[in-house]
Amino acid sequence: MSSTALAPVKSGGIVKAKRVSAAGDAGFRKRKAHTKSRRGCINCKLRHIKCDESKPTCNNCTTFRVSCTYDRTLKSSEALALQPWSEQVFPLALVKENYPINVSLASLSLNRQVLTMLNDHLRQSDPRAVKNGFLFKDQHLKYLNQFHERTILSLKMNQKLDLYRRESVRLAIQEPFLFHLVLTVTLMHERIAASPLATTPPSVQELYHYTTGSSQLNALLCSPPSTLTRAQKDAMFVGTILLSCTSFAQLDPSLPLTSHWPFVSSPHDLDWLKICTGKREVQKLADTHAADSSLRDISTEFLLAGPSARVELLSEQEAISQLPGPLRSLLRLDHEGVSAKTNAYYEAGVVVGRVLPLEISEDNLLACLVLVSFLPVRFREMLEEKDPKALLLFAWYHAKLGQFGRWWIWRRAAVEGRAIVAYLERYYGGLVGGDGELLGYPRRWCGMEVMVNEGMT
Repeated sequence: MSSTALAPVKSGGIVKAKRVSAAGDAGFRKRKAHTKSRRGCINCKLRHIKCDESKPTCNNCTTFRVSCTYDRTLKSSEALALQPWSEQVFPLALVKENYPINVSLASLSLNRQVLTMLNDHLRQSDPRAVKNGFLFKDQHLKYLNQFHERTILSLKMNQKLDLYRRESVRLAIQEPFLFHLVLTVTLMHERIAASPLATTPPSVQELYHYTTGSSQLNALLCSPPSTLTRAQKDAMFVGTILLSCTSFAQLDPSLPLTSHWPFVSSPHDLDWLKICTGKREVQKLADTHAADSSLRDISTEFLLAGPSARVELLSEQEAISQLPGPLRSLLRLDHEGVSAKTNAYYEAGVVVGRVLPLEISEDNLLACLVLVSFLPVRFREMLEEKDPKALLLFAWYHAKLGQFGRWWIWRRAAVEGRAIVAYLERYYGGLVGGDGELLGYPRRWCGMEVMVNEGMT
């Protein structure tokens, strides 16, 4: 048994007692050796607790229900607060199909892995963007979520909606050009929804994503088909659909009618019509009917004939009979034996005649958009030449299309449709202005306030 004595110690003129062990230093309890966690997560370091370094989520963060990240590149301002376990940006199933991501991953870590995927693809597809300092960030994932939860619902609402949503987001994660176009249409939707009857100019961010995404898509379209992957082909088709929607909405309703086509001319006249026509060619290039295409079930929606067609269309003669008598007479479509070979307005008359009796529904909206892509090249040239009879027939199409009320459609139908009517009244009043039945229908349904009151969505 060891003995302990009190030994005098002098300190500052005061004698104090110090307990001394007979065994010397052996009597003191040594502090247990501690191994620091040098590769722990950010949140454990902020809490000053040892991290078990489990990945993707350590046990401490799982217990405390906070987001776990090992990202050393975070700014100090981002790392100051313990991040809460927030709602997922989009369903994990959209990502884990192609990438091995743990389903228990916290949303912050999920976001960072998705951003890593996007930026890895970006470095390969557009190294100049990375060199200039552009990389996808958290705010872009916010808009991806907004696209998934809101914007895509306003583009299509039918039985294939879930497939559209899943594949659009999945392909956008794989192909940066499609991600740019997704951001473009989301930002445009947010801007137009905020001011339906006025126009807020597109932001620099929206313009950047539009020009970048469309130029990269154009580069892919110019590539040999044999060099394209299956994902690239499918993404090209989705991207063309999004470009078509944005081209419809690119009008400023606050400008006077005389500032729009057909009063003025520009190289971009009827771009939306050209894109609608080009969409059919992109679908052929993408071969979305192939067995390995993720869009195979969607591609059947664009069929207008055969057992898979969603809409039953009128025959050519029945369609021509749907046009009002004065319009048929003006276009000379009421003659016996009239055909596309004998009348330049015949095929366009068939398209408009098939559209007019359609009820307002999602399937019929798609039919209207697909039908207009079948307008012959000669008729589109007549529109560019501002042929009054072609313009009148086109105004009837605008009047019907505007009744479907989608936010990306009604501006085009209202502004361009009213401009056509005003142009015909000003310059061709003697031809069409005297007959109320010829311009009454377009005048009625191309009124912007009417379309808004009817329910723009």
